Amino acid sequence: MTSAELLLPEPAAVRQPLAKARSGHHAKTHHLQLVGSEAEQPKGLEAIFSQFDHSVCLHPGRRGGRFQLPEGGCVVVPEGAFGRPTDALEVAAVQPAELAGFCPDLAELESVVSPVYVLATSRGRLPCQLLLTLPLLKRPEPPLSRLRLMHRAEAKDGEVDISEGDSGEWRELPVAQPSAEDDTFVTVEVETTGVYLALLSPVKEPVRVTPEGGIMRLQLDPLASLRVPKNAFTEPGRIDFSIIPFSPDRMSLVRKLHRSETLDIASLSPMYSLDYDGPPCRRGLTVKLPLPDWMCGAERREILDRLAIMSRQRPETAWAALDAKKASVRLTRKSISFECRQPARFCLLEAASPQWLPRAALGFPRCAEMNAAEPGELLLFAAFERRRWALGARLAPISEGDQQPQQPRFDIDATSAGVEWRRLEKNQPRQSEVQEVMRQLRRRRRERDTSAAAAAAEAALEEARNRRVEVELRDGATVTLQMSGDFRLRHLGESRAREEVCVQFHRRFADRMALFEIVPTARTATITSDFYDYLLELAADSGEALDNDEKLVDLAGRETLTFKGVITVLSGSGEQLSNHEFTIGFRDLKAYLDLKPPPAPEEPSDGEAAVAATQTTQNAKPAEQRPAWYRYYPRLLDLRIYRLKPEEAKQESLQRLTAPRRTARSPIHGRESRALSRASLQHLAGRLSGSEAADLAGQLGLPDSAISVLSFESAPLRYPPAAASIPYRLLLYWKRARAADGADAQVESLGDALDGLGRRRLAGLLRRCHAEGRELTAERLAGAEDKQRED
Repeated sequence: MTSAELLLPEPAAVRQPLAKARSGHHAKTHHLQLVGSEAEQPKGLEAIFSQFDHSVCLHPGRRGGRFQLPEGGCVVVPEGAFGRPTDALEVAAVQPAELAGFCPDLAELESVVSPVYVLATSRGRLPCQLLLTLPLLKRPEPPLSRLRLMHRAEAKDGEVDISEGDSGEWRELPVAQPSAEDDTFVTVEVETTGVYLALLSPVKEPVRVTPEGGIMRLQLDPLASLRVPKNAFTEPGRIDFSIIPFSPDRMSLVRKLHRSETLDIASLSPMYSLDYDGPPCRRGLTVKLPLPDWMCGAERREILDRLAIMSRQRPETAWAALDAKKASVRLTRKSISFECRQPARFCLLEAASPQWLPRAALGFPRCAEMNAAEPGELLLFAAFERRRWALGARLAPISEGDQQPQQPRFDIDATSAGVEWRRLEKNQPRQSEVQEVMRQLRRRRRERDTSAAAAAAEAALEEARNRRVEVELRDGATVTLQMSGDFRLRHLGESRAREEVCVQFHRRFADRMALFEIVPTARTATITSDFYDYLLELAADSGEALDNDEKLVDLAGRETLTFKGVITVLSGSGEQLSNHEFTIGFRDLKAYLDLKPPPAPEEPSDGEAAVAATQTTQNAKPAEQRPAWYRYYPRLLDLRIYRLKPEEAKQESLQRLTAPRRTARSPIHGRESRALSRASLQHLAGRLSGSEAADLAGQLGLPDSAISVLSFESAPLRYPPAAASIPYRLLLYWKRARAADGADAQVESLGDALDGLGRRRLAGLLRRCHAEGRELTAERLAGAEDKQRED
C-alpha cells in the first residue's frame, strides 16, 4: 500500500472557459475544458475518480446553441428555451457501475448500443423540445435487428437514485432509426427529463393464427412459411417469428472450450424461432425453411444422412432432434419442409459424418447455450492510498484467456500511473472439506457403491477441487457484491455507504471497470480513534514523542489492530459464486482518518503555573497508592473525584444526591410545526414554478442578495435530488431566518405570501395542516390544486 500524499488542485486555480466553435450546420458548439498546471492536476486515485465523473451542467441562456456531451453525444437547445441566466440543463452519462439501475430488463439477444444519458433541469421540467443525439456503438443489421430508443421519466419529486435508478415505466420513442447522413448517430426529440438510451433488438415478425388455418408467408425470409391446418388452434393467437444467427466468434470459442463435444458438428444454420404462448395445437404444423448453403447441390440421400433438425419448444425444455421419418422431411431446390406438433425453435445441423450424427446432436445444446450467453469470471482489484480506497470490478469473458490481467485497464492520463492495484483472489476451500469429501469417496469405492450418492460425492469432490463457478455473461446479467466485516462500499459521488452493490454486464462496455469507493464503518473508525488515543496516553506517560508512529506501536507491545473486509459475490439468481478477502492495518486506517496528535498546550504564566502546582500537590494521590494497572488506562480514571480526599469526595457526593431536582427550561423557539417540516417544504416547492418562487421570495421579504446567492448556488448536478431545487432552498432559508418568530407566526407569514400569489387553496391547506398537526403530503396538495382549477 502506498502512503503518498494526494495533490488536489485549488478551486480558484481551476477555470472553465467557454470555447465557441462552428459546426457543419452553422450551430454554436460549447466545450468545457479544465485548465491548470500539471502540478495542480489530481493524481493517483483522485485522477481515476475524476475520469469516472461524466456529467456537465449547461447554462444555455436565451441564445441556446449546440452543446457537446460526455461519451460523444450532443444536445441542441433552441433559442429562447431557457429565459433566465440561472436556468441550467444537467446531463450525466451513467457509468458501468450504475447501469444496473438505469437500464430496462433486456430480452434475449438484446443489448445496449449507446451511452445512457440522464437529463434534469433546475426548473423541474423542460420548457420546450430539445434534440438529443446519441452515438451508436453498433449499427443495426436489417432486417434481422432494429434500433429502439427507450425513455423513462424521472420520479414525480425529481429524485433519481444513483444505484437503484427510478421506478418509472420504460416506453419506446417513435423515432428509432439513424439518420441518412451518418448511421453512427441517432437523434431524438426530447420533451421531458429522464433517462435516454438506445437498444439493439432482434426483429420479431408477428403472425396471426386462427382456427380457420391457412398458409402464412413470412416477410423476414421469402422462402420461409408456416402452414396451419384447419382447427389446429382452438382460439385466435399470435406467433412471433424471428431469425437468430450464430456468432462466428462464439462458435470458435465453443469449439475451443468444448472441443470433444462439438468436434462432430460440421455446420449450423441460423435458429428459426416460432414463439407461441397460447394453448397447445391439436394438429401438426408444416414449417418451410430456406435450404442452407451446404445442402445446395448435394444429393438427397447424402443430405438426409448428415442432417439433424434440432427443436426446442420452450426455454426451460431441452433440445431434441426430430425423427426424419415422422417429420416427413421434404427437400426442394431452395427449401426444406417438415412437420412438427407445436411451434418451437428450430435449427438445421450438419454432422461431419453420418455415423457421428447422434454425437453431433448431443453437442448442439452447448453451441446454442454459448450463442446466448458467454461464460465469464468476475475480476476484483483493490487500491489503497493515503486518503482514498477503491474497488474495481469487471465481468471478463473467458475468451480473453486463462491468464487474466493482474492490473486493471483505465483510459486515463499518466498522472494515475502510480496507483498500485492488487488483485483480490478467490478464497480457496478449506483443506478439511476436501479431505472429508475424499474420505467419503474412498469409502464408497471400497464398498463398490455405484448409486447416485456415490456420483454426487464424486461431483462434490470435483467442485471442491476446482471451485470455479462461471458467470453467464449475457447483456443485462447482474452480479451482486456484498461487503461485510469492517468496511462498506460507496458509489462515486454518493455520501451513503452500502452493504451491497450491483455490477451489470453489457457487451459494449465490457472493457470498462466498475469503480466503487471503500469506506470504513463508524465502528471501525471509533475503534481506531480510541486505540490511537490509548497510544498517545502511553507515549505521554513514557515521555516519547507523539508524532513517531513506530514508537507508538512499539509501546503497545503485542496489542495491534487489523481490520478485514469480506466480499461475497452472488449471481442474479442468488447463488454464491465466490468469496474475496482483504485486510487493512492500523497505520493505514490512521492515515485514512488523518489522525494526528493534539497541539501542544500554551505555556502558562508564572502565577498560573504556581497555583496549578499547589493544587496538584494537595489533591493528587501518591503513586504508591494507585492501582498497578492505573498507568495503562489513565484517561478512563482521570476523574475529578479521584483528585479529592475521601472525606471531601463523600461530602460532595452526598450534596449531589440530596440537591433538589432542577426544572427544565422552556425552549427558546418552541416546537417546529409539522406543516413546515423538510418533507412538507419539499412537496410545497414541487408545486411552485421558477417565476412563482421568485415572487414568493419577494412576498416573504427575503433580501435580493440572498435570492441571488440561492439562485446561483451550485447544486449536486450529477443526479440532482428534489432538495436541490431553487424554491426549496428559498423556503428553507426563510424558515431558518424566521425561526425566532415561532411556528404560528411562520405559518401565518407563509400563508399570507401564498395568498398574495393567488394560491389561496394552498394557503388554506397550510393553515389547516398546522392547526391539525399534520404534514403537507403530495395527495393533499394535489387535492388543493384540483379545487383551485375548479374555482
